[in-house]
Amino acid sequence: MSSDAKEISQRQLVRWMFRFLRPVKRLVVLACLLLVVWTGAEITAVRVMAEAVNRIKAVDVAAMAAPEGAWAWLTGGRPEATALRSIVLLLGGFTLSLGVLSFLREVTNARLGMTMVFHIREAVYDKLQRVGFGFHDAVSTGELINRSLSDLQNVRAFVQSAVLITLEIVLISGGYLVLLFSRSPWVAGLALAPLPIWMWYISRFGRRAQPTLKDVMEAGDRNISILTENIAGVHVVKAFATERQELQKYNANCDAFFSKVMFRIRLFANFMPVMRGIASASHLTLFMAAGILVLKAKLTPGDILMLGSAMGAILGRFQQISVINDQYQNAVVSARRLHEVLHAAPTVPQKPDARPLADGPGTVRFENVTFGYDAAKPVLHDVTFEAPGGSVVAIVGPTGAGKTTLVSLIARFYDPNVGRILIDGTDLRDATLDSVRRNVAYVFQETFLFSDTVAANIAYGRPVAPEDPIEGAARLALAHQFVRELPEGYGTTLGERGTTLSGGQRQRLAIARALLANPRILVLDDATSAVDPETEEVIRNAMRLVMQDRTVFVIAHRVSTVRNADLVIVLERGRITQMGTHEELLRQEGHYRHIVNLQLHGDQELDDTGEDRSHLKRMREYEEPTASVEIEGTIHGEPLG
Repeated sequence: MSSDAKEISQRQLVRWMFRFLRPVKRLVVLACLLLVVWTGAEITAVRVMAEAVNRIKAVDVAAMAAPEGAWAWLTGGRPEATALRSIVLLLGGFTLSLGVLSFLREVTNARLGMTMVFHIREAVYDKLQRVGFGFHDAVSTGELINRSLSDLQNVRAFVQSAVLITLEIVLISGGYLVLLFSRSPWVAGLALAPLPIWMWYISRFGRRAQPTLKDVMEAGDRNISILTENIAGVHVVKAFATERQELQKYNANCDAFFSKVMFRIRLFANFMPVMRGIASASHLTLFMAAGILVLKAKLTPGDILMLGSAMGAILGRFQQISVINDQYQNAVVSARRLHEVLHAAPTVPQKPDARPLADGPGTVRFENVTFGYDAAKPVLHDVTFEAPGGSVVAIVGPTGAGKTTLVSLIARFYDPNVGRILIDGTDLRDATLDSVRRNVAYVFQETFLFSDTVAANIAYGRPVAPEDPIEGAARLALAHQFVRELPEGYGTTLGERGTTLSGGQRQRLAIARALLANPRILVLDDATSAVDPETEEVIRNAMRLVMQDRTVFVIAHRVSTVRNADLVIVLERGRITQMGTHEELLRQEGHYRHIVNLQLHGDQELDDTGEDRSHLKRMREYEEPTASVEIEGTIHGEPLG
């Protein structure tokens, strides 16, 4: 995660948030213009209403009691009645105009907000697709989901409010103050009195609110993380009957989240009455002052009505400052978290002058490669080897030796801490990422399928592939037979993560997906572990044609998969301890011969006492010392072995 994201100041953060207005600047201008017109219409309507009250007061009471009646008088031609009718019609016209303008404002503001969300969400999603594996390793899925939804909305709400509500506060307050100054400068001065007190109190409140809001958001992240992990691992939960345990864990986190939310609510609950109290005291003071001026005949009854409407509008807008402040406190915390995503430093940066990977047979060379997810704790140490183009390279070794890490470097999921990796003589750091990854295809040990059709999953690497190559790849991977038996064949939509298929069926679709991509280099990370030995042999025979003229890396634990490789690399504790063909390694003392003996002759081996060697005893000989200590421990008080 970028350190710049953590060091950015609040002022810089606010300026960064307002950059999200660039894609919607036309809508912002339109919304502001509508707001200006609406404000002018409202203030003018209040002025007209005050004039109407004064006109009513000026009506001759005796005329109202005329023999022809009030209605006849109102519709007659007397100057007072004509003036009253004109002012009422004018007031009705302004009221209708305000209704139309309010509708246009609501529609424009909604469109502005949704368009802004679209552009921010698009930027976040694009960044999540492009950021390196190192970022995803450091930030949980639940946290990323929360940042992409809740934090994004917090930033959008503040930016939109900061522009439109702030402008509305300025226009309404300024317009009404001008109106009040024209009637009584003294009353207008009293209207401005609470503003400095409000600003001081809001600033003081903000320093307390931000840490609280951050705690609430982090607790929400943990809730989302627990939910996503539990849903993804529902089969494990049910298999071990740990529903009660998971429920307790979720309830405990919900309780913590609830307490933080309640503290936030109490904080804001204490804030709002103070703001409203200042507003109410100001309102009452102003009406008392206005009443004195009416008694002294310096203000008219219509002015009292205008004063009430103006002060209600001004104090109401001033109270909206607290709403903006609330949104600001949320947005600052959310923007910092969103900034960390959008400005995450690429873990595998692409050079400005990077070029597409040159054509070649797929020769892969590791030169003194040392790598660790934490640079201080290397997983691979000084790895050097060359896989000629078109060769099959098998990588074997005990669990945790770094086999999957090694092959993940070939597609530049990570960069080595020391050394370099070349494909056909080109350093991966000098080639474009797209060209490298188009030429390297993976079949991972843990197969992931999308909630889409079978055909779309197979053609994932080549979305515009025609139907025949899709079926051909499925045939090579021995998936065609079971796909035909699905309800809609290749058009069948799979369940989430392909859960409607067996493990072997999912792996065969993953193999077909890799084959259709037609890569220069194919990586099979224990790709046939979920199929039986007979099916594995058939798949391997079918793939021999596919493996021709391409370099294949195979991570496998079965000797039957490894024995025909052109090169076998033995990794132990992140180091290459043996390298050669199957026959060459059988003639050497080492890990490879041990695993061959275990698989082919293990049941016939005896220990020093002449007894059969149990699998657990044999494994202890090849595990690291720390691992053997764990094996000799206990589970629920019962000794292992």
